Amino acid sequence: MKPLKALLVNPYIYDFAAYNFWSSPLGLLYIGSILRDNGFEIKLIDCMEVNEQKRKEDGRAPFIKEKVAKPVSLKGVKKYFRRYGISPQELQKRFLEADKPDLILITSIMTYWYPGTQEALKIARERFPGSKIIVGGIYPTLCDHLSVNTLREADLIVKGNEIGKLYSFIEDVFSLSLFKKPHMDNLDVLPFPCYDLYENIAFVPLLTSFGCAFKCTYCATPYMYPAITRRNPASVIDEIKFWRQKGVKKYVIYDDNFLYQKELYAKPLLKSIKKLPFKIDIYNPNAINAAFVNEEIAMLLADAGFREVRLGLESINPSTQKDTGGKVNLSSFEKALFFLKKAGFGNNIYAYILAGLPFQKWEEVKQTIDYVASSGAKPYLAEYTPIPHTTLFEKFYRYARYLIKEDAIYQNNALFPFAWEEFTEENMAFLKNYIKSEITSRNENHESKITINNEFPDLGKLTLNSRNGSES
Repeated sequence: MKPLKALLVNPYIYDFAAYNFWSSPLGLLYIGSILRDNGFEIKLIDCMEVNEQKRKEDGRAPFIKEKVAKPVSLKGVKKYFRRYGISPQELQKRFLEADKPDLILITSIMTYWYPGTQEALKIARERFPGSKIIVGGIYPTLCDHLSVNTLREADLIVKGNEIGKLYSFIEDVFSLSLFKKPHMDNLDVLPFPCYDLYENIAFVPLLTSFGCAFKCTYCATPYMYPAITRRNPASVIDEIKFWRQKGVKKYVIYDDNFLYQKELYAKPLLKSIKKLPFKIDIYNPNAINAAFVNEEIAMLLADAGFREVRLGLESINPSTQKDTGGKVNLSSFEKALFFLKKAGFGNNIYAYILAGLPFQKWEEVKQTIDYVASSGAKPYLAEYTPIPHTTLFEKFYRYARYLIKEDAIYQNNALFPFAWEEFTEENMAFLKNYIKSEITSRNENHESKITINNEFPDLGKLTLNSRNGSES
């Protein structure tokens, strides 16, 4: 009996800007490995191709892109709109060249990228009308009420916590019994994701936990993963060894919780990486909690191969810190910087700063940028994305200038959904240029600390009657 064929598809996306921040369709590749362990023949079409000639030393490379017309819903936005990744025509060509799959699995990542998923689904259905198509990922997980309408051509839509639903569908449709059905939360028994399907593996993400001990009001992790699940450090080491044998030298930690209970997880893992007979490079796009960084941890991060460290600061405004989760304060941030600099990270320390929060004033962001730069770290502007099922989203969506609850395309932070008279698009543009010019120059000249005005309005006490929920 011939093995069943499964085709994995990571769709192209549409956006005003998109940067390859070590992004990867990790969930899709885990599912691919699970199916392969069950005897499926697996193929991959990753539409998010990059410009290899511009690949950086850290493994990142810009997506190929093309300017395209805006959809009707975004016609009034005065920015260029682009498709990132291969074209629909190229996807059609690759489908034509592929053997007919029994099963097609299509992922979706950011909620506002669903138009690319929608198009890929339509193209797949037209090319393979008899194949079963399953769509999963972050979009249907966070916007399930919308995805049932936008992804109608799918035979099954799977939310992040519904792996059992996927297994049952496959068993029922193909009249078989899957002999390996690991739960996605059991990180120690999952097969390694099938990155071997790529010709060139520039880096491999290491998934070391699900969930988070903190409840940041802008983050959907507690909704998607209510319980904290940790991966045994020995399992992570086994995966590093596996990929190192295939020539992979760069690894990316996917973990919102990396230093939580560090004595049980991070410290044993970092010590084990340090003992490996080869060197690796590690990056952490998910911010590390500064409150958990002490001298020992800073040294272990350096010894294990972290090439940079990214910290989550959010704001120097105490009210904003409290209203967004209260996981870090200036004292813990400064201590972390001291230890990280002592460990040798120098100018390779970044601090994420939230910009564009509901009713946030732009001066607060500028002062936070100044504070970070004066401390010797590099400020990194994280423009606020309104995410369904988060505290901030549910509390403030009515005050957005777009209908962010009715259509996920408006959840794009490039649209600045919560711009208002005290924080305009011009203010945001100024802050971006400020970081690029003056702050970069200040870091290079190692200027000393500056005075910070610590008097800020309390976000939680603002009277929210100055905006309505209508689209502008």
